[in-house]
Amino acid sequence: MRLTLKITIAILLGVALLFSLNSYLSIQRERAQLKERLSREARHLGESLRVMLTEIWRIGGEQAAIGFLENSNLVSGPLKVRWVWLEGQAAPRYLPRFSRDELSPLQKGETFSLLAESKEGHDFLVTYLPVMTAGGRPGAIEVSESLDELHGYVRESLRRSALLMVATIGSGLLLMTVLGSFWINRPVRKLTEQAERIGAGDFSTAVTVSGRDELAILAGTIDRMRSQLAEAREAEQAANHAKIQALEKLRHTERLATVGRLSAGMAHELGTPLNVISGRAKLIAGQDLSPEETARSARIIGEQAERMTAIMRQLLDFARRGQARKQPVELSGLIKGTLDLLAPTARNQGIDLHWEAEEGSLTVNADPGQLQQVLLNLAMNGIQSMPEGGRLSLQLKKDCASSPPEGRAAENGSWCCIRVEDQGVGIAPENLSHIFDPFYTTKDVGRGTGLGLSIAYGIAEEHGGWIEVASTPSEGSCFSVFLPQATRGEKG
Repeated sequence: MRLTLKITIAILLGVALLFSLNSYLSIQRERAQLKERLSREARHLGESLRVMLTEIWRIGGEQAAIGFLENSNLVSGPLKVRWVWLEGQAAPRYLPRFSRDELSPLQKGETFSLLAESKEGHDFLVTYLPVMTAGGRPGAIEVSESLDELHGYVRESLRRSALLMVATIGSGLLLMTVLGSFWINRPVRKLTEQAERIGAGDFSTAVTVSGRDELAILAGTIDRMRSQLAEAREAEQAANHAKIQALEKLRHTERLATVGRLSAGMAHELGTPLNVISGRAKLIAGQDLSPEETARSARIIGEQAERMTAIMRQLLDFARRGQARKQPVELSGLIKGTLDLLAPTARNQGIDLHWEAEEGSLTVNADPGQLQQVLLNLAMNGIQSMPEGGRLSLQLKKDCASSPPEGRAAENGSWCCIRVEDQGVGIAPENLSHIFDPFYTTKDVGRGTGLGLSIAYGIAEEHGGWIEVASTPSEGSCFSVFLPQATRGEKG
């Protein structure tokens, strides 16, 4: 409606300006024509009077001629006629309305007209016709006519023009309002609603504006944009789905690689219970045992079998590709389970595992399988960096002072920090800025994919956290995983 009002006001102002200019020019033209007509009438009357005046002056003298002019006022209607002397002394009644300098054209015998104003404020058109008397003294016939008729005509013209302008503006405003509602307001309202739907992400509704004007063209452009955005969103969703699937495959591949590195330690760990089972089975098969000893050997075989089953189940649970699902995770229990997976490999390579945690429970909202993958990747990197053995330390504590990267924030301002520290060969300073890049690795060929740290950092980011690293060559490295602490509502 505002656009219609603006257009209507602009058009009506233009119409009013043109109408006013036309009215002004028309009134000025008609006024000039009326003045010309009045002047022409006065000249015609004056010419007639001058002929008769000259003849009467010649026959009857000055008094008769002047008396004739005075008596002519009785029949001349709105025209007033009198005699004036142009030179010499004269009674006030015979003096012209204007100075002799203003009447200089009369000295040349010319007839002309001037505008004069009376003491009462009325305007007059005064016409002078020169007359040379018999005695040689110049005089003139003064014919004056009131312009009240002209002023009345101008006022009436102005009144009619004003009324016509008001009627034109009123009817134009009404007409533009009605037409603007159909031609502008309704299409604009449709386009606005469509733009709001598109802004809200609804690309299902098409908009059509009939006609071939600019608004219809704009509606077609917006509808094509809607279709393109809908196609782009579908393509983006498909690309995101494919990206998520590819990322999950990479994570699962890295998980299997970690399982492969753990297998050597697991194989050694399974060797002891297998030997016990084999020995006890041979004793039972020898048939030299008493019933009590046979029962005891069978019980030992069952316990060792359960031990191997638990070890294999733990390894298979980690290797199994499950559905990502965030849930409240108590970090101490998760880290202890991770240490159980690492223990065989660590013992096999002479690594001492050290575990330290603050008192109390620290919980995060996370996917336990993905979080365990982060810890295993970091821990396996630490174990592989200590070929001669050493100590791998895991620490869990609450950290409130760390400055998170831009865009990361914990709801309650508290962060849980898991530190994985080794005594390995360390990382060169020039490599620190690249260690989280995909496929970047400093390990020998066949010992690393270059995806472990990149995947670990990606998982930390998806959980609202990040990973920091500090390393000194020949002394070791420390990886710190920061995760936002779960609120009470998230803990359930």
